[in-house]
Amino acid sequence: MSDHYAKEAARLLADDTLKLAFDAVRLDALEALAAADADDKTMILRLQSRVASIDDIRAELRAAILRQGEAPNEASPYA
Repeated sequence: MSDHYAKEAARLLADDTLKLAFDAVRLDALEALAAADADDKTMILRLQSRVASIDDIRAELRAAILRQGEAPNEASPYA
């Protein structure tokens, strides 16, 4: 992975708009899961997938940073 990828990953993790969007999608899915009909397995799987996808994207961004030997620092867009 390039150094650019790691820097962009750090920038995205620090971006307040992206954080808000990810948090909103994840929270909506979790709230829907709490209220979901236990017999609607398709809906439950869809909502679980939505939460897992957000978590996976964040994990990949963090991993990209770690692969470059940098620790994420939300105070700086490039750390």
